[in-house]
Amino acid sequence: MPTELFVAMGGALSSFLSGLLGVGGGIVLTPWLLYAPAVVGSAGLPVKIVTGLTIAQAISGSVIGTWRHARYGNVSPRLVRVMGPTGAVASFVGALVSAGTADRVLIAIFAAFSLLGALFLVLPERGPAQPVDDLHVNVPVATALALCVGFFGGMVGIAAIAFIIAGLIYLLRIPPRVAIGSSLGIGMFSALAALIGKAATAQVEPLLALIVFLAAIVWSPVGAYVSQRTRPRLLMQLLAVVVFLAGLRMAWQAVTGT
Repeated sequence: MPTELFVAMGGALSSFLSGLLGVGGGIVLTPWLLYAPAVVGSAGLPVKIVTGLTIAQAISGSVIGTWRHARYGNVSPRLVRVMGPTGAVASFVGALVSAGTADRVLIAIFAAFSLLGALFLVLPERGPAQPVDDLHVNVPVATALALCVGFFGGMVGIAAIAFIIAGLIYLLRIPPRVAIGSSLGIGMFSALAALIGKAATAQVEPLLALIVFLAAIVWSPVGAYVSQRTRPRLLMQLLAVVVFLAGLRMAWQAVTGT
């Protein structure tokens, strides 16, 4: 099967999940591009090119997903203002650092964020839900979270949006729907900065990136539409399963090299 078709299929699936769950898509697109081609005897893409493609998906998916979730009142402008620019700077630095980082290290970082994110997502929520127009935001904690997640997310190309969602819910006590919508807005800043860094270090393949971008335009709004009609707790459980399975596979490769 042609590489372009694999990329188109992965872009469609990851973009749907991006709108549905707020994961940015990379959590699905990365293992898809690394492992699915081998199932039919095709060669997988290099790890650094894959991270560049996930950033391209994250930009288009985040922009469209944020717009859709904002229409439903599920995006906090305050959260995005506090965490977006900070995460963008950290992501840019992380993207530059990733050019000289070994593939197994990048995969290990991806796995660590995935497994930690899955763990946080199954923990009980702390405190009462807050309306989106009256959110209390702990700025120091939010800034520290954006810096940490932005840097390592910029390295692996996913902006670690799944971990941002977990941090928003468990550390900042943000309601699940608002956490999903706001994470896309935060990730939009980080993804743009990371793309600039990865493009500057030759980690982006233009044609494949365009395919992923177009897939996101179509499928991310569909995911956001379905998200609005699904129970929040079910969304978190589904997200935890997706993140955990992806993390397990990546951890296996980081340890064994296969």
